[in-house]
Amino acid sequence: MHTLIKTSVVALTFALLVGCQNQVENPEMNQCAQQNYQCESTCEQQTTTDSLKQQVCSGKCVESYNQCKVQAEKLGNI
Repeated sequence: MHTLIKTSVVALTFALLVGCQNQVENPEMNQCAQQNYQCESTCEQQTTTDSLKQQVCSGKCVESYNQCKVQAEKLGNI
C-alpha cells in the first residue's frame, strides 16, 4: 500500500514538474525531474516496501535531485 502511495506521489511530482516545464523553458529542470523519477523507481524495484534501505535510497534520490535543481537554476539564469 505504501509503495502505491509513494509511486503515486513520485508520478504526480514528475507530472507537475513536466507541466511547469511548459511555462518555464528550462530543459535542465526537466532532466532533473526525469532522473529523480528513474532513481525513485529503481529504489522501489531494488528494495522491499518500507525498508530502511528503501528510505536511504529514496533520500539519496532527493539529495541528488536538489543538487541537480540548484545547478539547473544556475544554468537558467545565465
